[in-house]
Amino acid sequence: MTKANIHLLRGDDAYSIAQHIKKIAATLGSDFNPSMNLVRLDAKTATLEEIQTAISTLPFFGGSRLVIIDSAANKIDKARQEKYVVTLTSVPPTTHLVLIAEDHQKWKKDGNHWTRIWETLTPTHWLIKGLSEHPSTEIIDFALPDEKTMGAWITAEAKMQGGEIDADAAQELSRHIGNDTSIASQEIAKLLMYVNFKRPVTREDVLELVSDEGSTDVFKMLDHLMLGDTRTAQSMMHGLLGDSQPEVILGAVIHRFRQLIQVREALDDGDDLKELVSKRVIFFNQVNDYSKAARRFSMQRLEEIYKRLLQMDVQAKTSQVDLATNLEMLIMEV
Repeated sequence: MTKANIHLLRGDDAYSIAQHIKKIAATLGSDFNPSMNLVRLDAKTATLEEIQTAISTLPFFGGSRLVIIDSAANKIDKARQEKYVVTLTSVPPTTHLVLIAEDHQKWKKDGNHWTRIWETLTPTHWLIKGLSEHPSTEIIDFALPDEKTMGAWITAEAKMQGGEIDADAAQELSRHIGNDTSIASQEIAKLLMYVNFKRPVTREDVLELVSDEGSTDVFKMLDHLMLGDTRTAQSMMHGLLGDSQPEVILGAVIHRFRQLIQVREALDDGDDLKELVSKRVIFFNQVNDYSKAARRFSMQRLEEIYKRLLQMDVQAKTSQVDLATNLEMLIMEV
């Protein structure tokens, strides 16, 4: 961890971003009290004044404060961009400011070579330029792995968790779960516990533990739901809720509908779905199935479902409605 206290986390790997935030929080010392000194705002809804107040407030009964701003690169009037950057860079040394800026990478040909670049937050973007000039800022990239690099990500994650996984096992796991790093991390933990961290995870372990059991069934359930097989999806959801955390299932459902919205948008615009493959929204072998599933819904209906999922997430965090009940009701609504 650097001495920077302004951290711009750029990318679309939400799991890795969340893990990095935990690392930042861990550096704040034993006297850091999240209930007193942690504030999280969404730049899409928070006013500039609210953001300024959160940033400028000194810690309560402790030495450090953590402010997290989601959607930090949200579109803002050009006339206010400079003031916004000044506000962000006015953070006192007792506060760590985490700015989460979702962006996706794409391929660009440079002469005879292809390189990955960010779609929006390029070096000339006003937020990147403004923060890059501040000495206490670090910009860290968290891009989702693509189909070719997911196996390497799984191998590295297994090592970080204190175990080892064979290359062919990593590829097999990638084939089942795609590039959802959150689900992958949980599957890796389960596999490492299965081998008791005493030997590398093999392809046979993956086939035995992941293909037929466990949270991978979330994806099978979603496949049935997307293609209109509600009865099977409902039965599978009930079974999943019996041995899986509902938060994990909700995360997978949100991820799937976010993908379908992007596929539906591409279909409506007449775009080639291979563009979504290059952006790592979906894998190449998912194009036909996701295209068929997206055509079952209008864009309006997909957005309604997505808003419902976000509402369920809020309700779960505030204990307004049992999440498991909400998930079972969702199957009937879709």
